[in-house]
Amino acid sequence: PLNKMAAVLEERGIKPGSPESELAGRRILAQLTEAFGRMMLGAGFIHGDPHPGNIFLMEGARVALIDCGQVKQISTDFRLKLAQAVLSVDEWQQTGGSPELVQRAKESMAEFGVTFVDDAPDEAAAALALLLFGDPDAPMPGGFSNAELSPDSPIKAIASFPQELVLLGRATILIKGIAKRLGVRWSLAAKWKPAAEAALECGVDGCTMPVWSSPVQPAVTPAASAARAAGRTRFAEVASSLSAAGKLLGSWAIGRSGAAARYVVPEPIRARAKKVALRVATRVARARDTA
Repeated sequence: PLNKMAAVLEERGIKPGSPESELAGRRILAQLTEAFGRMMLGAGFIHGDPHPGNIFLMEGARVALIDCGQVKQISTDFRLKLAQAVLSVDEWQQTGGSPELVQRAKESMAEFGVTFVDDAPDEAAAALALLLFGDPDAPMPGGFSNAELSPDSPIKAIASFPQELVLLGRATILIKGIAKRLGVRWSLAAKWKPAAEAALECGVDGCTMPVWSSPVQPAVTPAASAARAAGRTRFAEVASSLSAAGKLLGSWAIGRSGAAARYVVPEPIRARAKKVALRVATRVARARDTA
Protein backbone atom coordinates (compact mmCIF):
# COMPACT_ATOMS: atom_id res chain seq x y z
CA PRO A 1 0.00 0.00 0.00
CA LEU A 2 1.01 3.61 -0.54
CA ASN A 3 1.16 4.20 3.21
CA LYS A 4 4.06 1.70 3.42
CA MET A 5 6.02 3.22 0.55
CA ALA A 6 8.70 4.76 2.77
CA ALA A 7 9.40 1.45 4.50
CA VAL A 8 9.64 -0.44 1.20
CA LEU A 9 12.04 2.12 -0.26
CA GLU A 10 14.18 1.92 2.87
CA GLU A 11 14.33 -1.89 2.59
CA ARG A 12 15.64 -1.50 -0.96
CA GLY A 13 18.28 0.99 0.11
CA ILE A 14 16.58 3.97 -1.52
CA LYS A 15 17.01 7.07 0.60
CA PRO A 16 14.40 9.86 0.86
CA GLY A 17 15.26 12.71 -1.49
CA SER A 18 17.42 10.51 -3.73
CA PRO A 19 16.89 10.54 -7.52
CA GLU A 20 15.32 7.05 -7.29
CA SER A 21 12.88 8.20 -4.59
CA GLU A 22 11.92 11.37 -6.46
CA LEU A 23 11.46 9.55 -9.76
CA ALA A 24 9.24 6.91 -8.13
CA GLY A 25 7.18 9.63 -6.44
CA ARG A 26 6.67 11.52 -9.68
CA ARG A 27 5.61 8.35 -11.48
CA ILE A 28 3.07 7.55 -8.76
CA LEU A 29 1.76 11.13 -8.85
CA ALA A 30 1.44 11.11 -12.64
CA GLN A 31 -0.41 7.78 -12.68
CA LEU A 32 -2.87 8.78 -9.96
CA THR A 33 -3.54 12.05 -11.79
CA GLU A 34 -4.12 10.25 -15.08
CA ALA A 35 -6.29 7.56 -13.46
CA PHE A 36 -8.66 10.00 -11.77
CA GLY A 37 -8.72 12.26 -14.82
CA ARG A 38 -9.81 9.33 -17.01
CA MET A 39 -12.41 8.26 -14.47
CA MET A 40 -14.07 11.63 -14.03
CA LEU A 41 -13.65 13.22 -17.46
CA GLY A 42 -13.84 10.06 -19.56
CA ALA A 43 -15.61 7.11 -17.99
CA GLY A 44 -17.95 9.19 -15.82
CA PHE A 45 -17.42 7.77 -12.35
CA ILE A 46 -15.42 8.56 -9.20
CA HIS A 47 -13.58 6.19 -6.86
CA GLY A 48 -14.96 7.53 -3.61
CA ASP A 49 -12.42 6.20 -1.08
CA PRO A 50 -8.92 6.94 -2.38
CA HIS A 51 -6.98 6.80 0.89
CA PRO A 52 -3.36 5.51 0.90
CA GLY A 53 -4.43 2.04 2.05
CA ASN A 54 -6.47 1.62 -1.14
CA ILE A 55 -3.58 2.51 -3.43
CA PHE A 56 -1.14 -0.33 -4.07
CA LEU A 57 2.32 0.11 -5.55
CA MET A 58 3.52 -2.46 -8.04
CA GLU A 59 6.84 -3.10 -9.74
CA GLY A 60 8.17 -0.13 -11.68
CA ALA A 61 6.26 2.33 -9.44
CA ARG A 62 3.00 1.37 -11.13
CA VAL A 63 -0.22 2.10 -9.26
CA ALA A 64 -3.28 -0.09 -8.65
CA LEU A 65 -6.49 1.21 -7.05
CA ILE A 66 -8.50 -1.28 -4.97
CA ASP A 67 -11.73 -1.31 -2.96
CA CYS A 68 -14.28 0.07 -5.39
CA GLY A 69 -17.14 -0.42 -2.93
CA GLN A 70 -17.66 3.34 -2.70
CA VAL A 71 -18.04 4.55 -6.27
CA LYS A 72 -20.22 7.32 -7.66
CA GLN A 73 -21.39 7.45 -11.26
CA ILE A 74 -21.62 10.99 -12.60
CA SER A 75 -23.90 12.21 -15.34
CA THR A 76 -22.70 13.42 -18.72
CA ASP A 77 -23.95 16.90 -17.86
CA PHE A 78 -21.91 16.95 -14.63
CA ARG A 79 -18.85 15.59 -16.44
CA LEU A 80 -18.98 18.35 -19.07
CA LYS A 81 -19.46 21.02 -16.39
CA LEU A 82 -16.45 19.56 -14.59
CA ALA A 83 -14.39 19.76 -17.80
CA GLN A 84 -15.31 23.42 -18.23
CA ALA A 85 -14.41 24.16 -14.59
CA VAL A 86 -10.99 22.52 -15.05
CA LEU A 87 -10.31 24.67 -18.12
CA SER A 88 -11.41 27.82 -16.28
CA VAL A 89 -8.98 27.10 -13.43
CA ASP A 90 -6.19 26.50 -15.94
CA GLU A 91 -7.03 29.82 -17.62
CA TRP A 92 -6.98 31.56 -14.22
CA GLN A 93 -3.52 30.19 -13.51
CA GLN A 94 -2.27 31.25 -16.94
CA THR A 95 -3.67 34.79 -16.76
CA GLY A 96 -3.72 35.57 -13.03
CA GLY A 97 -7.51 35.78 -12.89
CA SER A 98 -10.07 38.39 -13.88
CA PRO A 99 -13.55 39.62 -12.88
CA GLU A 100 -14.92 37.61 -15.81
CA LEU A 101 -13.38 34.40 -14.44
CA VAL A 102 -14.70 35.20 -10.95
CA GLN A 103 -18.21 35.47 -12.40
CA ARG A 104 -17.72 32.31 -14.45
CA ALA A 105 -16.61 30.40 -11.33
CA LYS A 106 -19.64 31.69 -9.42
CA GLU A 107 -21.98 30.44 -12.14
CA SER A 108 -20.12 27.14 -12.44
CA MET A 109 -20.32 26.36 -8.73
CA ALA A 110 -24.01 27.29 -8.71
CA GLU A 111 -24.60 24.80 -11.56
CA PHE A 112 -22.84 22.10 -9.52
CA GLY A 113 -25.25 22.81 -6.65
CA VAL A 114 -22.72 24.52 -4.36
CA THR A 115 -24.13 27.28 -2.16
CA PHE A 116 -22.20 29.71 0.03
CA VAL A 117 -22.98 31.48 3.30
CA ASP A 118 -24.74 34.83 2.96
CA ASP A 119 -21.70 37.01 3.65
CA ALA A 120 -19.31 35.09 1.36
CA PRO A 121 -17.58 37.34 -1.21
CA ASP A 122 -17.97 36.68 -4.93
CA GLU A 123 -14.40 35.33 -5.03
CA ALA A 124 -15.37 32.37 -2.80
CA ALA A 125 -16.38 30.27 -5.82
CA ALA A 126 -13.15 31.00 -7.67
CA ALA A 127 -11.10 30.22 -4.55
CA LEU A 128 -12.93 26.91 -4.12
CA ALA A 129 -12.26 25.93 -7.74
CA LEU A 130 -8.57 26.76 -7.28
CA LEU A 131 -8.48 24.72 -4.07
CA LEU A 132 -9.89 21.70 -5.91
CA PHE A 133 -7.93 21.87 -9.17
CA GLY A 134 -5.22 24.50 -8.95
CA ASP A 135 -1.58 24.72 -7.99
CA PRO A 136 -1.39 24.37 -4.18
CA ASP A 137 0.96 27.35 -3.95
CA ALA A 138 -1.03 29.67 -6.21
CA PRO A 139 -2.37 32.83 -4.48
CA MET A 140 -6.07 32.80 -3.69
CA PRO A 141 -8.47 35.64 -4.56
CA GLY A 142 -10.62 37.40 -1.98
CA GLY A 143 -8.13 36.94 0.86
CA PHE A 144 -8.77 33.20 1.03
CA SER A 145 -6.13 30.64 2.01
CA ASN A 146 -5.21 27.47 0.10
CA ALA A 147 -4.77 25.54 3.38
CA GLU A 148 -7.84 23.32 3.85
CA LEU A 149 -7.86 23.67 7.66
CA SER A 150 -7.21 27.42 7.72
CA PRO A 151 -10.00 29.66 9.07
CA ASP A 152 -9.61 31.58 5.79
CA SER A 153 -10.13 28.50 3.62
CA PRO A 154 -12.95 28.80 1.05
CA ILE A 155 -14.33 25.60 2.59
CA LYS A 156 -15.46 27.73 5.56
CA ALA A 157 -17.64 29.80 3.21
CA ILE A 158 -19.61 26.79 1.92
CA ALA A 159 -23.23 26.33 2.98
CA SER A 160 -23.96 23.15 0.95
CA PHE A 161 -21.87 20.87 -1.23
CA PRO A 162 -23.04 18.04 -3.56
CA GLN A 163 -21.85 14.47 -2.96
CA GLU A 164 -20.10 14.29 -6.34
CA LEU A 165 -17.80 17.16 -5.40
CA VAL A 166 -17.18 15.67 -1.94
CA LEU A 167 -15.84 12.49 -3.55
CA LEU A 168 -13.97 14.45 -6.19
CA GLY A 169 -12.44 16.60 -3.45
CA ARG A 170 -11.10 13.51 -1.68
CA ALA A 171 -9.19 12.54 -4.80
CA THR A 172 -7.82 16.00 -5.55
CA ILE A 173 -6.73 16.61 -1.96
CA LEU A 174 -4.98 13.21 -1.89
CA ILE A 175 -3.05 13.93 -5.11
CA LYS A 176 -2.14 17.46 -4.08
CA GLY A 177 -1.06 16.19 -0.66
CA ILE A 178 1.34 13.70 -2.27
CA ALA A 179 2.73 16.47 -4.48
CA LYS A 180 3.28 18.68 -1.44
CA ARG A 181 5.18 15.93 0.39
CA LEU A 182 7.38 15.50 -2.66
CA GLY A 183 7.91 19.25 -2.96
CA VAL A 184 6.52 19.17 -6.51
CA ARG A 185 4.38 21.91 -8.05
CA TRP A 186 1.39 20.05 -9.44
CA SER A 187 -1.59 21.75 -11.05
CA LEU A 188 -4.39 19.26 -11.64
CA ALA A 189 -6.06 21.75 -13.98
CA ALA A 190 -2.98 21.80 -16.20
CA LYS A 191 -2.62 18.00 -16.11
CA TRP A 192 -6.32 17.41 -16.85
CA LYS A 193 -6.58 20.10 -19.54
CA PRO A 194 -6.17 17.68 -22.53
CA ALA A 195 -8.81 15.29 -21.15
CA ALA A 196 -11.16 18.20 -20.38
CA GLU A 197 -10.78 19.56 -23.91
CA ALA A 198 -11.41 16.09 -25.36
CA ALA A 199 -14.53 15.67 -23.20
CA LEU A 200 -15.97 18.99 -24.39
CA GLU A 201 -15.06 18.27 -28.01
CA CYS A 202 -16.87 14.93 -27.87
CA GLY A 203 -19.87 16.63 -26.22
CA VAL A 204 -23.08 15.02 -25.03
CA ASP A 205 -23.04 12.32 -27.72
CA GLY A 206 -19.56 11.17 -26.71
CA CYS A 207 -16.79 9.85 -28.95
CA THR A 208 -16.28 6.54 -30.68
CA MET A 209 -13.09 6.14 -28.62
CA PRO A 210 -13.56 7.69 -25.16
CA VAL A 211 -10.93 9.63 -23.22
CA TRP A 212 -9.95 6.68 -21.04
CA SER A 213 -9.61 4.07 -23.79
CA SER A 214 -6.08 4.71 -25.10
CA PRO A 215 -3.12 6.88 -24.07
CA VAL A 216 -1.81 6.98 -27.66
CA GLN A 217 -4.69 7.54 -30.05
CA PRO A 218 -6.58 10.86 -29.89
CA ALA A 219 -10.30 10.83 -29.14
CA VAL A 220 -12.34 10.10 -32.26
CA THR A 221 -14.99 12.78 -32.74
CA PRO A 222 -18.25 12.27 -34.68
CA ALA A 223 -16.76 14.33 -37.55
CA ALA A 224 -13.70 12.05 -37.68
CA SER A 225 -15.95 8.98 -37.64
CA ALA A 226 -17.93 10.36 -40.62
CA ALA A 227 -14.73 11.02 -42.55
CA ARG A 228 -13.51 7.50 -41.85
CA ALA A 229 -16.86 6.04 -42.97
CA ALA A 230 -16.50 7.96 -46.26
CA GLY A 231 -13.19 6.19 -46.86
CA ARG A 232 -10.87 9.12 -46.09
CA THR A 233 -7.87 8.28 -43.91
CA ARG A 234 -6.70 11.19 -41.77
CA PHE A 235 -3.01 12.10 -41.82
CA ALA A 236 -2.95 12.30 -38.00
CA GLU A 237 -4.03 8.66 -37.77
CA VAL A 238 -1.24 7.55 -40.10
CA ALA A 239 1.34 9.62 -38.20
CA SER A 240 0.16 8.20 -34.87
CA SER A 241 0.44 4.63 -36.13
CA LEU A 242 3.97 5.24 -37.43
CA SER A 243 4.94 6.83 -34.12
CA ALA A 244 3.66 3.82 -32.15
CA ALA A 245 5.55 1.44 -34.43
CA GLY A 246 8.72 3.48 -34.02
CA LYS A 247 8.44 3.39 -30.23
CA LEU A 248 7.96 -0.38 -30.26
CA LEU A 249 11.02 -0.86 -32.47
CA GLY A 250 13.05 1.44 -30.24
CA SER A 251 12.05 -0.51 -27.12
CA TRP A 252 13.08 -3.77 -28.78
CA ALA A 253 16.46 -2.34 -29.80
CA ILE A 254 17.12 -0.98 -26.32
CA GLY A 255 16.25 -4.35 -24.77
CA ARG A 256 18.59 -6.19 -27.12
CA SER A 257 21.46 -3.78 -26.55
CA GLY A 258 20.94 -3.92 -22.78
CA ALA A 259 21.15 -7.71 -22.78
CA ALA A 260 24.41 -7.58 -24.73
CA ALA A 261 25.84 -4.90 -22.43
CA ARG A 262 25.50 -7.16 -19.38
CA TYR A 263 28.07 -9.50 -20.89
CA VAL A 264 30.64 -6.91 -21.98
CA VAL A 265 30.38 -3.97 -19.54
CA PRO A 266 31.99 -4.36 -16.08
CA GLU A 267 29.70 -4.04 -13.07
CA PRO A 268 31.23 -0.76 -11.70
CA ILE A 269 30.68 0.95 -15.04
CA ARG A 270 27.11 -0.37 -15.26
CA ALA A 271 26.38 0.91 -11.73
CA ARG A 272 27.77 4.34 -12.57
CA ALA A 273 25.81 4.45 -15.81
CA LYS A 274 22.65 3.55 -13.89
CA LYS A 275 23.16 6.47 -11.49
CA VAL A 276 23.71 8.87 -14.38
CA ALA A 277 20.60 7.54 -16.14
CA LEU A 278 18.52 8.02 -12.96
CA ARG A 279 19.72 11.61 -12.59
CA VAL A 280 18.88 12.33 -16.23
CA ALA A 281 15.45 10.65 -15.91
CA THR A 282 14.71 12.72 -12.80
CA ARG A 283 15.65 15.97 -14.57
CA VAL A 284 13.48 15.01 -17.55
CA ALA A 285 10.55 14.23 -15.21
CA ARG A 286 10.95 17.59 -13.45
CA ALA A 287 11.01 19.44 -16.76
CA ARG A 288 7.94 17.55 -18.03
CA ASP A 289 5.95 18.08 -14.83
CA THR A 290 6.60 21.82 -14.75
CA ALA A 291 6.02 22.39 -18.47
